[in-house]
Amino acid sequence: MANIVPWNSPNGANLPSHVSEVTELAEYVNNLSKKEVSKIVSAFHSHLYDMATEYTWNRTISILRNRVLSFGHDFVLEMLGRPSIQDSDSDDFLSEVDIINLAADLGFINKTARLKFLHFNEIIKHFASRDVEDEMDKASAQDCIRSCVKYVLGMDDENFDFEYSFANFRKKLTSVQLKVKDTSIEQLISSPYFYKRTIVRALLSLMKSAKGVELENVFSNMSVVIPGIWDDLLPDDRRPIGNAYSQAVSDSNKNEVIALKSVLLKVKGFDYVPETTRSTTFIEAAQALLKTHYGANNFYNEPVAAKHLLSLGTAIPSAALGICMTATLACKLGNSYGISNAAQPILDNILDKISSDRWEYYLNQILPVDETVLGKLTSNSDRANRWIELVNGYELQNLKYSNTLIERLVKATTVSRVHTNANDLEKKIR
Repeated sequence: MANIVPWNSPNGANLPSHVSEVTELAEYVNNLSKKEVSKIVSAFHSHLYDMATEYTWNRTISILRNRVLSFGHDFVLEMLGRPSIQDSDSDDFLSEVDIINLAADLGFINKTARLKFLHFNEIIKHFASRDVEDEMDKASAQDCIRSCVKYVLGMDDENFDFEYSFANFRKKLTSVQLKVKDTSIEQLISSPYFYKRTIVRALLSLMKSAKGVELENVFSNMSVVIPGIWDDLLPDDRRPIGNAYSQAVSDSNKNEVIALKSVLLKVKGFDYVPETTRSTTFIEAAQALLKTHYGANNFYNEPVAAKHLLSLGTAIPSAALGICMTATLACKLGNSYGISNAAQPILDNILDKISSDRWEYYLNQILPVDETVLGKLTSNSDRANRWIELVNGYELQNLKYSNTLIERLVKATTVSRVHTNANDLEKKIR
C-alpha cells in the first residue's frame, strides 16, 4: 500500500472563471445525459431558477452518494461513528450533510467545494420550505449550478478511478496479522487524525462481524494498531474501546474480553471503561438535537429537541460531554439563516450548568477535532460574532489552555481572527 491517505482532493474540472451562464456550463457537463442537461437549461431559461438548481443539486448529491457508498455500507457507518443498522442496505441513513463531509474526507471534493456545498444545502432547503415566499434569484442559482458542474458534474469518471487504499487497509486487518514495524502501521501513525479515528471504529466493528481466522487476525491487529496510535487519540475516541470492553464483559464474550483487556492493559486505558450506561441516553438525545439542527424546519424543531436534552439532568456524563457540547454549540452558533430564537433560552440553560473544569475539558480535549463547531467558525461573520459573544458571556478567555491554537481561537476578538484560527485547527485534523 503506497499511502494510507486515499488520494489528494481533486480541485474540480478545468472550468474557465468567466464561464457562468447555464448554457455555457452545459457544455462542460460529463456526468449527466443530454436529456438531463436539457431539463436544467430549459428550466433556467424559463426563469424557474429554484427548479433548475434543485434538479442539478439532486443529481450532484446522488453522484457523490454513490461514490461514497462504493466503499461499502459498513465502512461508511464506521467513518460516521455509527453502529451497524438493519436498514444499512438503504441509502437513507446518509443525510446530505453526511455525504458532503464524507466526500471531502475521502477526497472526492476539496475543502472549497465542501464549504460551498454545505452552504448550498442550507439555501436549497430554505427555498424548498413551503412557508418561504421568496424565490431563488438568478445569481444564486448560477452560483450553485456552476459549483456542481465544476466539482462533480464536469469531472470525468476516470478521475475517480482510484485505488481505494484506505478501504484496502481495512481488509488487511482481517486477512493478515500486522507487525509493529510494518510499513502500513508506520504510515497510519503519521496519517491525519481522521484516519486514526476511523481505524479504531473499523477494528471495533470488525470484531463484531468477522469470524474464524479473520476474527483472530482482528484481535491480533487490535493489539498492534491501537497501542501504536493511542497517544494521538483524544478521549472521545478512546472511550469506544472502553465501552466495547464493558459490553463484552456484560455479554460474557470471553474472546472479546481477553483481546480488549490486552489492549487496555498495554495503553493503561481502563479509565475509559464506563461505570454506567447512563451516558448512552445523553448521547442519543444530543445526536437527535444535532440531526434536528441540520434537518428541515430546524428553527421550529430545535426547542423540543433541546428541551429533551436539558430534561435528562444537570450533570452530563463525561462520556457524553463531547457530543452534548457539539450539538448545543451548533444550535447556538446557528446556520446561514440565523438561529432558533425559541431554542436559545433552553440552550443557555444547558451551558449555564457547565462548570469551568468541564469547559476546559471540552475546549482542550474535544474542540480541536470537533469538525461541526470548527466548520461553523470558518463560515460567515454572524457565526463568528456569536462565538465571540459566547466566549465573553462565559468568560472562557480566563480558563487554562494546553492547546495554543485553541487559546488563540478563544481569545480572538475579531471575526477574521476567529476564521483564521478555526481554519488552522481544521487543517490540523487532516
